Amino acid sequence: MRFKSIITVSVMAVLLTASSSSIAALKVGDKAPNFSLQDQNNITHTLSDYEGQWVVLYFYPKDDTPGCTTQACDFRDAVKRIIASKSVVFWS
Repeated sequence: MRFKSIITVSVMAVLLTASSSSIAALKVGDKAPNFSLQDQNNITHTLSDYEGQWVVLYFYPKDDTPGCTTQACDFRDAVKRIIASKSVVFWS
């Protein structure tokens, strides 16, 4: 359950950055607003391109802090379950 909370917080942080005006009324369980992000190869991914699939956005705000280390360990520990769920995973 802790992993789910961390991912939820991470997704919410991305959504806040990507679409602050749409996010004001967003509640747990709501459909995420559409947004686009570039990956490390400058390929743009748009959330709506993955409609019907589980999408996991993993990132952390700062290297070498207790929070990012805990978050990274939780992600590492859950990665097999995430892969088994056939989720699309993006990370930075």
